Amino acid sequence: MDSDTQFAENESLTKAGIIDSIGLLELLDHISERYSIEIPEDMLTPDNLDSLQGITNLIVKLKTERS
Repeated sequence: MDSDTQFAENESLTKAGIIDSIGLLELLDHISERYSIEIPEDMLTPDNLDSLQGITNLIVKLKTERS
């Protein structure tokens, strides 16, 4: 993916070929470190991880629960 790639925030990252399973694991690790959150196993769902909107909602929810 280059810096000119554009996609909708609800577009499937896997179907668009933007991320694969290894990339997803790396992304989860980055999110956990960057936002100091632990992502529970039951939240590792396509709804939460397959779009920018889902990922954003997941981070906001986990950050809000920590507060």
